[in-house]
Amino acid sequence: MKLAQLTRTDHAGVRIDPARAAASAATVHLVPLVADEIRTVARQFPVFLAKDAETGAFYPAALMGLEPHENLFWNGNALEADVLPLNLLRLPFFVGGEGEDSVICIDTESPAIDPSGPCPIVAPDGSESDYFRSVQAILGRLVQGQEPTRRLVDLMLTHKVVREYKLDLAFHDGSTSLLTGLYGIDEVALARAREAITDFADLMILAAMCLSHDHVGALVRRRNARLAAQADWFAPGA
Repeated sequence: MKLAQLTRTDHAGVRIDPARAAASAATVHLVPLVADEIRTVARQFPVFLAKDAETGAFYPAALMGLEPHENLFWNGNALEADVLPLNLLRLPFFVGGEGEDSVICIDTESPAIDPSGPCPIVAPDGSESDYFRSVQAILGRLVQGQEPTRRLVDLMLTHKVVREYKLDLAFHDGSTSLLTGLYGIDEVALARAREAITDFADLMILAAMCLSHDHVGALVRRRNARLAAQADWFAPGA
């Protein structure tokens, strides 16, 4: 990855292929979320808390694979999902800096940059393209969502509704996987704290996170299907 501040001077002619942007997520198993997208993302993916390796701070994330560098929704060409986290939809763009000093950056090494890509950054009349305006809206949601997300995590910790999960899983081919470092909403603890959590929207987000743990089973099925396809491919006479 090589980030550069986005400017009209350097990047007015850049075109993006969003389908190729998704390839950047092929080896990503945890995708950070902001609070206002959790309920939507939790319909498809398990949502847990993970710890930042540098600061130790918790952050909500969608689980897309059962081990590091695995994305079970990537089929080699696209992500097979009805919804995607904002942090995938904004690729190959990033926000650099903080507050008034923040700027939009682009990964100049992204496979999404394609001279024949369908999405220009600048429209023929010199204005920002509809595509790029949609990217700006996504980046805005991510920036504006940072503080509400921190507040939500603090709420979870204050009311002690979080517990550590260890996913000790077995697959049809006899292989196993142990995924650690995940923290989820404890249903019993949430029931005890429900009257103390006064904001109904917060309660609904926590409930959605709790229910999303059932999607781990879907990840196991995807891993089994991938293992079966690999076995068929390498089977003698195949």
